[in-house]
Amino acid sequence: MLDFIVHWILLRIVFMIDWFSEHGVELAGFVFTLVVTVVGWAIEHRSSKEQNKEREDDIRFLREQLDSLRRQATTLEEQTAMQRADHDKPPFSDAEWICGSLRRIRIEGSRDVHVESVTPPTDTYMFHLNTHLPDDFAPSETIEYVISDPGPVELFWRWADEPNMSLRRLRRVSYKPV
Repeated sequence: MLDFIVHWILLRIVFMIDWFSEHGVELAGFVFTLVVTVVGWAIEHRSSKEQNKEREDDIRFLREQLDSLRRQATTLEEQTAMQRADHDKPPFSDAEWICGSLRRIRIEGSRDVHVESVTPPTDTYMFHLNTHLPDDFAPSETIEYVISDPGPVELFWRWADEPNMSLRRLRRVSYKPV
């Protein structure tokens, strides 16, 4: 029986040697292909991880830039709103006392203004305009008037560059001495 087992093993070895001699090139090609595939997959996997990391870094950088641009846009909107508010605020100083009953209102701001009229809201003993109205006024020009009491005056005005704008009414009190 031992003889049979040894004979059978030897026969198998011969058969394997015979099979390897006929198919060795194919087996070597298969093993080589398998090794190249595994190595290629490992290299590609590492490269893919590096590209993913670079892509994530780029995305993070772009998000930071987007956040920064959004903050800048918000700041610019706030600045524009402040400038618009400053641009649209009434362009008149408080009425100033010059001497006696003479008063003046200075045009302030950055825009020319059209003044239609200046009147006291109630009847006063004496009111006289020293400035010709209606007229357009540039910043720093003044409207002078004589009034018997230091009461308020009402100005009816619009922006000079907006002729279709309805007139606005503004009240100024004449208490402030120069």
